[in-house]
Parts: sequence; C-alpha cells; structure tokens
Amino acid sequence: MNQICSKQNYNIYKASGGFIIHNTAKEFKDGHTHLNSFKSAKYLVDLAIHKSIPYHLDRYRLISLARITEDEEYKRKILELLQNKRVKSNYVNCGRKAG
Repeated sequence: MNQICSKQNYNIYKASGGFIIHNTAKEFKDGHTHLNSFKSAKYLVDLAIHKSIPYHLDRYRLISLARITEDEEYKRKILELLQNKRVKSNYVNCGRKAG
C-alpha cells in the first residue's frame, strides 16, 4: 500500500481496486475502511476531523465514517442516524388517480 495523503491522524492509501482510510490513533483492524474514490476518502476524513453529521450519505459511507472516528459521541450520533435511515419507510406511488 502506498500512502498518498495524510491529514491529522488519518492516512489514505492507494490499494488495488480503490483506497483505504486508516485512523492511526486506532488499531488498523478497528480503524480503517475501504472506498472506491479518492475524493470520497478525502471527504470522509474531513467529516471525521470536523465531526460533521452527514445526513445525505449512504449507509456504506456512514458505517465507514463510524469505523474511522475515535470520538465515541460522534460515532453514537452517526449510528443513530443509520438506525433512523433503516426505520424510514419508502414512498410508493400506486399510479391510481383520485377523483
């Protein structure tokens, strides 16, 4: 793995098939995640550093963010957001017209 970017405790490595973010304050097995895009990897690092709550992210990236952060309160908020996304029901338009 070749390190291509470093910001505070976070390193981004180029790996076969994508990129790996590792929080060096955590053990590798507990504090890393795999992503396909370098831009997405940098974005997750910035979110983790600033402890921003990203309501628009998909489940995979939210789980990735929870894995790399070391702040337990921030991680709890991310996991709570994940739980709320699971409960949310989908809107289905049945195609019938009222009237």
